[in-house]
Order: sequence, then structure tokens, then C-alpha cells
Amino acid sequence: MRTTQPNNDDYHNQRKVILSYSPTTNDTLGRQLRRLGIDAEIPNDSQWASLLQRVTETYDEHSNDREHLERSLEISSREMRELFDELQRVSEGQLAFERDRLQAVFDAVDTALLVVDQHGIVNAANPEAARLLGSRARLVGSSLATLLNVGATADSPRCLLDENDVAAILQGHRWQTNGIYLRPHGRSPFPGDCAIVPFEGGPTNDNAKGAVVVITDNTHRVSEQTRWAWEATHDSLTGLSNKSAFMGLLQHALDVADHNGMWPSLLVLNIDWFKSVNDRLGTRTGDRLLEEAARRIEQTVRKIDAIARLDGGEFVVLCEAMERPDIAVLEAARLIGAIEAPFHFDGEVVQVTASVGIALANEECRFADTLLQNADLAVYQAKANGRNRMETFDGMVRPQTQRRVNMERALREAIDNDGLFVAYQPIFDVELNRVVAFEALARWHDANLGAVAPDEFIALAEDAGLITAIGDRVLEIACRDASTWQAAAGRPIDLHFNVSSRQLSASTFVNFLGRVLKHHHLAPENLILELTESMFLDNPERSENRLNALRDIGVKIAIDDFGTLYSSLAQLHRFPIDVVKLNRQFVSSLLETPQSRHTLQAVVEFAAGFDYTVVA
Repeated sequence: MRTTQPNNDDYHNQRKVILSYSPTTNDTLGRQLRRLGIDAEIPNDSQWASLLQRVTETYDEHSNDREHLERSLEISSREMRELFDELQRVSEGQLAFERDRLQAVFDAVDTALLVVDQHGIVNAANPEAARLLGSRARLVGSSLATLLNVGATADSPRCLLDENDVAAILQGHRWQTNGIYLRPHGRSPFPGDCAIVPFEGGPTNDNAKGAVVVITDNTHRVSEQTRWAWEATHDSLTGLSNKSAFMGLLQHALDVADHNGMWPSLLVLNIDWFKSVNDRLGTRTGDRLLEEAARRIEQTVRKIDAIARLDGGEFVVLCEAMERPDIAVLEAARLIGAIEAPFHFDGEVVQVTASVGIALANEECRFADTLLQNADLAVYQAKANGRNRMETFDGMVRPQTQRRVNMERALREAIDNDGLFVAYQPIFDVELNRVVAFEALARWHDANLGAVAPDEFIALAEDAGLITAIGDRVLEIACRDASTWQAAAGRPIDLHFNVSSRQLSASTFVNFLGRVLKHHHLAPENLILELTESMFLDNPERSENRLNALRDIGVKIAIDDFGTLYSSLAQLHRFPIDVVKLNRQFVSSLLETPQSRHTLQAVVEFAAGFDYTVVA
């Protein structure tokens, strides 16, 4: 800032202004004037020039400071703009990422989602909503009320929302309904749940801006529940009612009869020798036999009769509203004939028969358990009288029939609850003077029946189809014990086990035996399976194949009680046999005369020629 010398008038006027201001009135100004050598007196020209110079410098400094400040503010503003732009870009990117992530979740969830405005118009729909309700193009822009109907059942649709529901949602209240059927426009109804969740409103939150509609498709869950309910009341193989469901139906029929006096009859049909067929031909053929038998029974009885499968090859028929008392007998005869007709499976003919027991309900027999027990007793009587026939329960239970019923029931419980035990008969080697093997024998002691003779319960098990279950259990226990004995003795100890014909013919026996040996760490060569002559001769080709499969595992094969049938060693040489155990009576008969002793010697030498070990 440049200074010029003012004219005299201006100069004097300025001095007058200065003089009009007393320095004593302001301490700061006074100090500044004193630093310039100016006191309270009127400044001279030199002092006045110095003052103006200092004022000019002050103005220059102020201008410089202002320029610096403006440049600083400009730089700061530019940095702030750059920072703002960066924050804006980051925010927009973050918003885009969040939006994309939300869209991905919206599209990926397996629940149908619709976004509607406050008027119920659909603005967005995810793929699951399009699958259930229609294409997105059709959904977006449509009114929610026109898209869906709901109902308690598939046949009772109503509008999804009424006016009260819409008003409540617009006020910000959640709307939900579960366990309903939803019927999309132009589509089949489906079971599901539906909820409508409103958006938050404005500052006062008085009104909703819109809502999210959440629809869950319960088709799979309802289908599973239906399947579970069906399985709980039906036999999975035949599709007939199971015992549990049938007993409830039977008791209801008896309760009704107790009021109207029209007592029903109960028929129990048991397929004769079913277990034998199942073991001999395999479970697949056995299952097909049961399925076909169920169809034949359905086609034979009346439409109003109820049918169920009880267990194994046993079925039951409830005959109600009988116009004549002989209807049950006629139906039983037709059922026997239906089962007796040959079954054809893949070119194989299976022939079976059936035994039927009939029990008539009355005032003294009006409970389901009692009526079924009476029909069971009649079935046992039919079997005892030769099978392939019917018997009617007459209230007079024969002692042997009652014992058989009680024994079979107890035997089944013993098998299920490990009530059988294994006894061991030692086999002593005279030359070695020690026990070299044990023979495993099944034994049974019942709390009510006492000790049951093996011949009695083994025969019952054969007849009732329980022998395979007993044999498998005894074999597993015996292998476990033999393995323990070998570990304690530090040497091999052989185990002899009697195999029944049904157990041997079971298609699963070879694999089962292999698993048992491996599980109990018992060497196969220490197991000797004992079979009777009849098991070899009934079906030589099948027996040969089965025995070869057993030898492949490594076990040894023995013929027990050889000499009781008309077989010869020459007939048996085709089979992989290791040991021949001669029947005691057969040996005794050959020792009666010198000629017979020569015969015995010839038998022993002949067996030795085939590398058989002979035990007499």
C-alpha cells in the first residue's frame, strides 16, 4: 500500500480526527503510539508519517494473511470435495454390494417372497414365488388379493385377505395363518403357511409403506406326515392294515355289536410252511409270495370285510354284517382254495397251502385280544390235524393245543429277549488225553414251562419258522465263546455246530457265517458244521453249491448220524465233506456178526480213501 502526502486541508482534518480521539481512552492504542514516540500531544509530521507507515504495513500483513487463508481454504475445500467424492463412491459401492447380496438372498431362499406396496400391489417376487404362484411377469403389478385364495382344506378356498385384514396391515400389524391350503389363481392348491409383515412407516409410524409376503410350501412335509401316518397303520410289504390298526378296528366292531347284537367272526389264515419257502427260495421270493397272497385274499373276501397282515405268513379277516352264520366258513373255504392255487415267480412254480382258524364273537367273547387268541387256537388245531384245512374254535381247547400255543408264545419271547442259552458237550481225544473240541447245543428253561426238552422246542421252532433265528443266535454265542477259550488255552479248540436244513438253505446264511467268524476272530478251520444225510439228498445240486460256498470260507463239513437213510459213501463223494459221523445204531448193527464187522471195516477204509475222517 503506497502513501501520498495529503493536502494541507486533508492533513489538518486527519489530525483533528486523531486529536479528537484521546489515547488515554484506550490502553492498547496508547501503547502503540508510545512505541512510535507519540504521546498525548499532537504528533508532528515525522511521527504522523511513521504512524501511517505502520498502518500500511498492518494492512499489507492482513492482506497477505487473507490470501494465505483463502488458499488454505481452497486447498481444504478441494481435499474435502475429493474426500466427499471418495466417500460417495464407497457408499454407493457398499450400497450396491448390500443390494446385490440382499437380491441374492431374496432369490436363493426356498420360501416364496413377495414385496407389495401399501395398496397390496406386488412390486417384486423371488423365484420360489414364481414357482408356486406363476411367472414373475404375471405376479409383478398384480393385486395380492387376486393371486391367492386360502382354506382349511384343499376344497374350501376363500379370499386371502378381507378388508379388516388389509386395514390391520396398513396400520403396521403382522398378519399370519398356518396349516392352510393356498390356491394360486389357475393352479392346484398346496398346503402351506402364509405371513404378511409390514414395512415400518414414516416418523409417526402410523401407516405401513408396504409389506413382505412370506409363503411356505408344506407339500413335502405334509406328504411325509401322511406317509408316516400310513406306515404307522399299514404293512409296508402288502399295503394291508397292520396288527395295531386292525385291533382297534376289531374292538370298535365288537363294541358296536355289543349294542346291536350282530356279532362278527374272525378268520386267521396262516400259510403252511411259509418260513421254509422263505428260507429255501430267499426273502425276495417270500416277499412276492406274501404280496400275491394278500391280493388273492382281497379278491376272495367280501368288500365290507377288513383284512390285515399280522406277522410272517399270517393274515386276519374280520367278517361283519353276516346274513348267515355259515358265511365265515364259506369264506374260509374260498381262502384255502385261493392260496392253494400255484404261484408263478420268474418261471418258478411255488405251491403252498393254508390253515384257517375261525372264532365267533358273542356276549362272552367281546374283546379283541380274546377273539384273536381263540382264532389262533383254531389255527393251531388245523395245523395239528394235517394243515390245509379250517377249524372253528368251539370253546373246548385241547390241552396239547393250549400247551403248543403257550410254548410258541414263550419261545418267541425267549428268542427276542435272549432267553435261550448254549450248553457245550466236550469232545475228548484219548490219544492226546485232552479236550479238543466242543459241540454247541441249544437249551431252553422257561420260568413257567420249566426246562423244555430240545426235541420238543426244536420241533416247535421248525414248525413255527423260528429255527433259523434260534440257529443264528446259538451260532453267534458259540463262536464268541470258542474264541474266548482259544485265547485262554493258547491253542486251537474246534467248535461243532448242528445246522438245520432251513438255516442252511437260507440265502443269507453263508454271508452271515462269514461275518460272525470275522467279528469274533475265530479261524474258519476251527468250525465244523454238522448236517444230516437228508440235507444232502433232498436237493443234491443245491446242497453241493451251498457246501462249496461254505468250504470257500474255510469251514469244515461233517455228516451227522450217517447210516440212518439209504445213502452211501459213493453218493456222498461229490460233496466237500471232511468228517463222517456214523450213527450209533448203524455201528451196533454192523458189530453183531463177523461178516458185519468186515462191512464196518470196509466202510471205514472206503471213507479213508476219500480223505474223510470217520467218527463212530
